[in-house]
Formats: sequence, C-alpha cells, structure tokens
Amino acid sequence: MNFAERITKIPRQIIYVVIALAIIIPLIVPIGMAINVMPQTQKLIDAIESLTPDSKPILISCDFDPQSMPELYPMLEAALNHCFSKGLKVMVLALWPQGAGMAEMALKKVPEKYNKKYGEDYVFLGYKAGAAAVVLGLGDNFKNVFPADYYNIPLDSLPLAAGVKNYNDISLVISFSAGDPGYRTWILYGQAKFGFKLGTGVTAVSAADTYPYLNSGQLVGVFAGMKGAAEYEAALMKKGYKLTSRNATKAMDAQSLGHFFIMVFIIIGNIGYFLIRRKK
Repeated sequence: MNFAERITKIPRQIIYVVIALAIIIPLIVPIGMAINVMPQTQKLIDAIESLTPDSKPILISCDFDPQSMPELYPMLEAALNHCFSKGLKVMVLALWPQGAGMAEMALKKVPEKYNKKYGEDYVFLGYKAGAAAVVLGLGDNFKNVFPADYYNIPLDSLPLAAGVKNYNDISLVISFSAGDPGYRTWILYGQAKFGFKLGTGVTAVSAADTYPYLNSGQLVGVFAGMKGAAEYEAALMKKGYKLTSRNATKAMDAQSLGHFFIMVFIIIGNIGYFLIRRKK
C-alpha cells in the first residue's frame, strides 16, 4: 500500500481519538486562542462600563432554560462578575420558569466572591407568569408585580428594591434570551413604551434576528451565541476583571480545535484521493 492509499484509509478509531482529545483537552486546560471582540459585543460591554457605583441598578432577565445553558449561562455569569466588580447594583428576574433556576445557580456562586450582601447589592425577584403583563407591569410599579422576592421577602424590606419603583429607576435592562418570551418581549412591551436601554444575549441561531433592532438603536448591544460569551469573557480579562469561570472560552477553544482537526482530515483525504486519481 503506497502513501496515497494509506492517507485515504486512516482507521476511523484514530480519527475519533484525535477529535476527542482536541475537544477534551481545551475543556480541562484552556489553550487561550485569540478571540476578536465583535462591535455588537463591545457596544453592550461599553454600556455596562459607562455605569458607576452611583448609577441606578441593572435589571437582568434570565429568559432561557438548561437546553440553552451552554451558550447563555456563561453570559449571565460574566455579566454578574462585571457588575459586581464595578460595584453596580443588580436586580434579577426570569420570564421563563426554568430561568429562575439558572439565575439562582449564578447568584449562589458569583456574589460570594465579591462579598456582596443580598438586599443591598443584589435582589432576586424570581419568576412570574404572563411575560407581556410582567414587562408592562414593571413600567408602572415593580412592587405591584413582585410584592415579594423569590424567597418571599417583601420588597419594601429590601433596601435596594425599596428604592426602585419602575423603569425610571433602572439604568439598563439585559435579557439573556433563548426564544419567546425573551428580548422581543422586552422590546415590544417594554422598551418601545418606556424607552429604557436594552441589551441582550442570544443563542447563535437567533443572532441574525437581533441585528435590525441593533441597527435601529432599540438594542444597545448583543452577545451572540457561545462566541459572544467568549468575547465577553476575553474583553473582561483584558480589562483586568476577574471571573469566577471561563466556560465559554474553554468551549470555544474545544470547538475551534475540533473543527480544525476535522478540516485537516478532510484535506488529507482529498490529497490522497487526487494522488491516486493522478496515478491512475
């Protein structure tokens, strides 16, 4: 068997092992491949960067479920790291019932690193059914929609929430959205009527749908898919912020390296094919 025939008949077990290692190793030890921050990502980062500890709180909406967790949860965790590092106040809610679980997971992990106090530095409102009614109701009075927080503590007893009546007391709304209800709900029933600043993080397949809203100014910025999450993490690291994890960066390393070796095997196979064809 000559060289050309050998490279066209690489055992599939070898291919599987190489691809598996290319995916597993970066998940354990990040390679740190170069990540370019796209303009839409930078715009949302800049919107958060423009705020100071004296600014009004940020409202984060967790509109996703475990199925979308690999893409959207790293954005949520990075956003909390970003806000708490800057001393910003945060209020969190969910338009999806599963989103409440995602939010609670992050809020049990990130605030502890920064010694943030519940009720003063952050508040978790939880989930409320009726997405459109919730978004509209918050424009009137937060306490009409959420009389108590996720832990059944009256909002009036929480210093941070007691000072927030409606969107006029919120500096920025960010929706981490996997579908409907999601960022479109916030645009149609909230931003269009009350005029607050709105940013979003979406799955990769939904990214293209956000660009018309971004170009019209209805969205201040967009984190697009796992790459957008990795861009966010990379931008924060470059600015000197510390992160509780870099899951999106690890995932992008694994994805990129896996795709690289797939292309290498395709090229090798085609080279062998053309060499054999030429010989015949």
